[in-house]
Amino acid sequence: MKTLAVLLALLASPAFAVQKIITFSPAMDAAAQARFIDSRGGKQVKQFPFINAVLADFPGNTRTADIARAPGVAAAEDDEEIYWLSSEESSFAEAAALSAREIKDGVPRTAQPPSVSTPPAPIAPVYFSTVSVEGKIDHMPWSVAKLRVPQAWASTMGKGARVAVLDTGVDCAHPDLAPNCAAGYNVLAPGSAPYDDEGHGTHVAGIIAGARNWSGMVGVAPEATVLPVKVLNSSGTGKVSDILDGIGWAVRQKVDIINMSLGSAKYSEAQGRAVKAARAAGIFVVCAAGNEGGAVDYPAAFEDSVAVAAMDFSNKITAFSCRGPEIDFIAPGVRIYSAAPGDSFALKSGTSQAAPHISGLAALAVSLGVKGPDALKAALTKASFNLGLPPEQQGAGAPVASHLVSNILSGQH
Repeated sequence: MKTLAVLLALLASPAFAVQKIITFSPAMDAAAQARFIDSRGGKQVKQFPFINAVLADFPGNTRTADIARAPGVAAAEDDEEIYWLSSEESSFAEAAALSAREIKDGVPRTAQPPSVSTPPAPIAPVYFSTVSVEGKIDHMPWSVAKLRVPQAWASTMGKGARVAVLDTGVDCAHPDLAPNCAAGYNVLAPGSAPYDDEGHGTHVAGIIAGARNWSGMVGVAPEATVLPVKVLNSSGTGKVSDILDGIGWAVRQKVDIINMSLGSAKYSEAQGRAVKAARAAGIFVVCAAGNEGGAVDYPAAFEDSVAVAAMDFSNKITAFSCRGPEIDFIAPGVRIYSAAPGDSFALKSGTSQAAPHISGLAALAVSLGVKGPDALKAALTKASFNLGLPPEQQGAGAPVASHLVSNILSGQH
């Protein structure tokens, strides 16, 4: 009887349900926020002071709408587990076969990088190979050549620029990333290294800052610094609160650029405020537009972020790329060769691959003294090539690195 009574009591008590993110008005300080949560029978889990918000547990009978209507509350939302990587194509086998064939043949493939204004052949090479005086080989993704990045390297390779990559983590032991990886943050397991157990974040980081070390691949800004921030798990899922935590950490680190190659159709007031706060802190926030072929995902759709669509070899927007008035730029996003965990490489397609090209170009600009989101966006816009696509597909167009650098050095950015 006593056991039954205990069970009935437990069933009758209000169980804790989905956690909620509450954004408060400026008048509500931390103490007032704590009192409010206590008054509703809740328990504070995490604070996000940079947007005056908290994550809290509440009893199962607490309605989000009731919290949102309370005095001093600006917004309230359930903190759901979301899949942020959309649908993307990847191939480790093809990337491995390409490298193996080149090693076997002993003759690296070389070619002059095509200009943005000249469409490449129907089947473009995945990468071009450059050879050092010692005979060592670096693989340059077709996209890096397409945007005329090598022509900018005589002036800058991104040294001094700091890019926070909010993703599945980064394999900083990879030879092409080790020289440029700084200490990061694991939102999912604070105190643990932000190791990549999915592969997505490592690929993104390689596009931004793969080292020019004559081994493997080279990224857009091969001397920029990457700060890995693990906000997604091995399945590519994570909570909105995880993204908020990651953005807050990047803001505290005073990075120059945040790259978020992730997206969802779910609108989040708190996430929008976080992106706005990052921009207000002087950070250039670059986001993937999404891969569903429809409206632009969040956080790319927020006004304070930079939304990037994906183009193919022939300068057309890909069928999978999201599009809309929020698009700011377009960049290569098809069969991009980059690093993968475990000293390997992969080909991946998606707007997740397009966004880091813009982050890498921004890093080149930062290293030459261009600071702040407004100045960086203006510099990239001035350097962009109009592909003849509607604005909702290309935004300002595809930024060309050689133009970007020459404009900055001549003071015309």
